[in-house]
Amino acid sequence: MPEPFLTPVMMDTIERYFVALQGHAPAEVMREEILTADFRTGFVDGHVWQGSDGLREFIEARSEFFDESHEVQQIDEPVALPDGRWSVRTRLWFFLRRRQPGAAVSEEFTGLAFHRWEFQPGEQRYEWRVAAQMVEGFARLNANASRLFGHPEDGLDT
Repeated sequence: MPEPFLTPVMMDTIERYFVALQGHAPAEVMREEILTADFRTGFVDGHVWQGSDGLREFIEARSEFFDESHEVQQIDEPVALPDGRWSVRTRLWFFLRRRQPGAAVSEEFTGLAFHRWEFQPGEQRYEWRVAAQMVEGFARLNANASRLFGHPEDGLDT
């Protein structure tokens, strides 16, 4: 059974990750502050962005979103991995907004996302890093989000 401090540490790490992501932090800053060198993100059984180039491509693919929020609604029991990392699954509500050049109004993207996260314990007890954020599925997507995430093998359909 995991130690009781793990879930709050993981929640804090997820929140720090989203602060950097939503703040459009450059890839170098994200790697320095919150991510492992081998960070990967993407879709289970779909497109995956990995490594330095992958992180830059991921950040570029989502750079058009100027207003967004992510709210973790559920976090499962942490699981120890053989390599010393930890894994956890979450369900979160997301809201993204973008405005395409020349568009009269902005577009909103909403829904639930189910993620599997991997964390690398930090040197300090409460300073962990994100090693992976993989989307396992979606629910309650609005039409815009259904289009955006409709082809996980291709990444984001921007």
